Amino acid sequence: MKGGSRGIACLMTSERLRKRFLQPSFRKDLPRASNAGADPVQSQRNMRFLIVKPSSLGDILHAFPAVEALRKAYPGAVIDWVVNPAFAGLLDYMPGIDRRILFRRKELGKWNTFFSEFFSLWKEIRKNSYDAVIDLQGLMRSALVARLAKAPEYYGPGHVKENLAKLCYSKKLSYPPDVFHAVERNCEMIRQIPGVAEADPYFGLPVLPEQKEKAEKLLAAEGFTRKSDASWIAVAPGARWVTKQWPPEFFAEVMRGIAEKRSRVSFLLLGSPAEKELAEKVKESLGNGIEVLDLCGKTDLGELVELIRMTDLLICNDSGPMHIAAAAGTRVLAFFGPTYPELTGPYCKIKRVFQPKLDCIKCFRKYCQNTLCHRSISTGEVVDSALELTGRSKNS
Repeated sequence: MKGGSRGIACLMTSERLRKRFLQPSFRKDLPRASNAGADPVQSQRNMRFLIVKPSSLGDILHAFPAVEALRKAYPGAVIDWVVNPAFAGLLDYMPGIDRRILFRRKELGKWNTFFSEFFSLWKEIRKNSYDAVIDLQGLMRSALVARLAKAPEYYGPGHVKENLAKLCYSKKLSYPPDVFHAVERNCEMIRQIPGVAEADPYFGLPVLPEQKEKAEKLLAAEGFTRKSDASWIAVAPGARWVTKQWPPEFFAEVMRGIAEKRSRVSFLLLGSPAEKELAEKVKESLGNGIEVLDLCGKTDLGELVELIRMTDLLICNDSGPMHIAAAAGTRVLAFFGPTYPELTGPYCKIKRVFQPKLDCIKCFRKYCQNTLCHRSISTGEVVDSALELTGRSKNS
């Protein structure tokens, strides 16, 4: 275990706390948020749920359709969400979330800040009594966080990487073996919550006018005006793992190839502050004569969503912006190496995923000395796919 899970697990080894949180008898005395003898409609209004899905950006977006199904099944329910502060803004795009309970993993992973942060988290979670806690993360740390809540039922995935997590669940949620994508797995699991009959896996991020206005002001401040007859293509060259990250020269070559075949095209470079150097390398390799607006490190999460929504296409690695584009309705062209697009690829209808056919592909390694996968995709094929996805010829 790493980070926050190590600290939480150590505290939970206390015999007194272990009994308090893990023994079924503790649940019998909890106050119920709903009244079993009340009118069914009124009971729905009084229902309270806690969602535990702290990270990452893509994982949270993959949970949106499932939580939306829960919200529709219980339209008057209170729904709180345990989330990493870095992704809390994303919940603005999920209607019906009442409270965001911040899970500060870094602070929980340090002994000098663990105890104060742990009890702060505990206190915040305990402000409500819940009818059910639903852990959609399926890790030991998320399962332990779920157990901090007062609830008669604790739901979590039956298929987990860390088997000890299952000991924290009173009800285990499953999905058929032929269901692969994380979005569909979450939907299958949420359907097992009593009262949830349907779950549509396609969830479109709503437009937030205030975030759209901020994005438009950012473009104006940069002196950018989109030409009505030009294609606008976003490029996000970063990724959390170096093995997921295609070289900046590769992205530059793709952008150059598109510009050579389409006279009216503008590019938008996007990414986190940590990826600014990567964006600079893309521009250096690209050279002059091609219109590029570099907003890498200059956007907050809401602005990033709305900027991606404005573009015709996002070219990217397996990364957070890819999942934003899929959820915002923007076409996606993505590159996959160590991970499985069948499990965590862009969940949208118009997309193109490139993954080399190599014996070592889908290795799930964060570090690798062999960069063969990054040299095994033809930039020419990528260019042709980008032109096809944007649906315009050079003279249009």
